[in-house]
This record gives sequence, C-alpha cells and structure tokens, in this order.
Amino acid sequence: MKTGKLPWFVMEELLSLLPIKDLDVVIGPSQGEDAAVIRVRDGFLVVHSDPITTGARRAGYLAVHVAANDIAVRGVEPRWFLPVILLPSKYSENDVRELFQDMSRALREINGVVVGGHTEVTPGIDRPIITMTTMGYTSTRVILTRDARPGDYLYVIGRVGGEGAGILAWDFQEKLLEKKVDLETIEKAKNYIFEISVVKTALGIKDYVSAMHDATEGGVLQAVRELAVASGSRAIVDIDKIRIEKTVSEITSAMGVNPLKLLSSGCIVASVPASRREELEEKLNKLGVQYSCIGVLEKGSGEIVLKSRGEIIEVVDKDIIDEIYKLW
Repeated sequence: MKTGKLPWFVMEELLSLLPIKDLDVVIGPSQGEDAAVIRVRDGFLVVHSDPITTGARRAGYLAVHVAANDIAVRGVEPRWFLPVILLPSKYSENDVRELFQDMSRALREINGVVVGGHTEVTPGIDRPIITMTTMGYTSTRVILTRDARPGDYLYVIGRVGGEGAGILAWDFQEKLLEKKVDLETIEKAKNYIFEISVVKTALGIKDYVSAMHDATEGGVLQAVRELAVASGSRAIVDIDKIRIEKTVSEITSAMGVNPLKLLSSGCIVASVPASRREELEEKLNKLGVQYSCIGVLEKGSGEIVLKSRGEIIEVVDKDIIDEIYKLW
C-alpha cells in the first residue's frame, strides 16, 4: 500500500466493519470532518485524534498543536489532551525529557491540560510516534466542514507549507546544507514549527465562516479537496493567488517537494459567504494574520479545478498523498 492516509473508499469499507452509529453521535467518521461531535447534556463534546509520524525533533510540540487545531476549526476551544507516546529504543532519558518539555510548552500556549495517556519504548521504530487525542466542549455552534456552500469564497489563512518546511529544517538540516540552502534560511524555517497554532485565529473568525478545515496531511490542496468532498462542492482555485513565502519555497525546492501538497498546520482553508467577506478580512487584519482569497465553490462532487492565468491546468479528483513521505 502507498504511504499516507488510506484512500477513503477503502476506509468506508473498513468502517463498515465497526459499530459507528449512536443517537448521541452528531458527527462520526466522515471524510473531511476534523473532529467527532458528541451530544452531551445541553452541549457538544468535540473529540479528535491525530498522529505525528513524520517529525522527529519537536514532535511533542507538533503533537499538541496539530490536534488542537482540529478542535479549534470546529469553533471550539481545545482543553483536554491524552498523548500516546511510542519511543524508539535509541532514545535517552534526556531525549524523552525534551519531548515532554516541548509538549508542556505547547499546552501552556493554549491553556490545555493532559488528563491521561500512555508512554512506552516500542521495538522496531527509529523515531518517536505520538498520537494525541484532544477534546473541547461547547453549548453553542459547532462548525462542520460539510457546511460549506456553493457560492462561498475560499480563503487560505496563515502560512502555506510552514509546518512541512519546519520539519524539513529540523530533520534534514545536513541535506539542506549539502544542497546549498544557507543556514539562516534553515534556522528561520525551524521557527515555523513554533507558529503552527490556529487556535486564536480560528476562534476569532468562527462567526464569519460557513466552514473551516485545518491544512495538515496533503497540505492546502488536500484541505480544499476534503472540504469540497464533505460539502458536495467543486472548488475553483487560482493557484497564482496562493502565497508561498520565500523561505518555504527555498526549503521545499531544495528537497524536491511541492509546498501546496505539504504538511501545513498553521494554515486554515475557510469557506466564507459573500455577505461576510468584509467582516472576515477586517478581523484577520486586526489579528495580523496573512490571508488570500483563492477561489470559489460551486456545485460538484469534490473535485478541485486548478487554474493559472485564467487557464485550467489540472483537475484533482483524488486524494493527495503528502509530499513529505517521499523523503522518509
């Protein structure tokens, strides 16, 4: 099988083997939906699990924020965390301590707390693998990816490819230096890892969007794809309007990966009704967050129509495998 997420048609078959129906489950396993939504008393418990498998250095920091982001794009504050940490036997106590210190730093940044989990040394792995379960609770609106509508405008909010570039800078520094990427650029990319939280942004714009989706595995294009699939839409995307920062471009170019298909935690793909665009942009300007309007949604079946200079260059109708897997 190919590296990365299993194709959704395979997952649908596998999920059919499991009990997934319950009267209190508002949103269960669904393509493009960032977190489960469970009815609890007068509100909703929002729950999500996410693994970190492609980053070694700073994996503890990534694990917290990547999972927290998927709760935040529901319009809900992430509060409770349960990490499952699998460690390679080559790790020392200092390595493990650094991992936990990174988790602590990330949790304190968003006021999260650990309420359980599991840690072990696992045979057969060469880097840490962390699965983080995150929960939040609300008695108000929960934003669903499927709530995007034809006629909505598509926005990319935050740094495209920043997470992936940061991981490459931490884990492939020697290779980047061999490829003549200067150390200043590498160090700048490393800092992108510490800028991947979208919690403040997502909670700040939740009243102006119809849907939000965190751009993680598969990058911005897969996030658009999943939003389109979940909402039964077609996305018309002008790739010339997707801003790629110079540092990200240099890192990804050197490693031969496409930043539009690269891990992009810290970046939100949002669908916005025409009537709320001005309010959204005013809020983003106040928050000091970069953004661009990259296209629109129309009726469709989950495909992305990519345009450049007004011409169609590609139609994406299959899920995208993240570029970072090429390097592992």
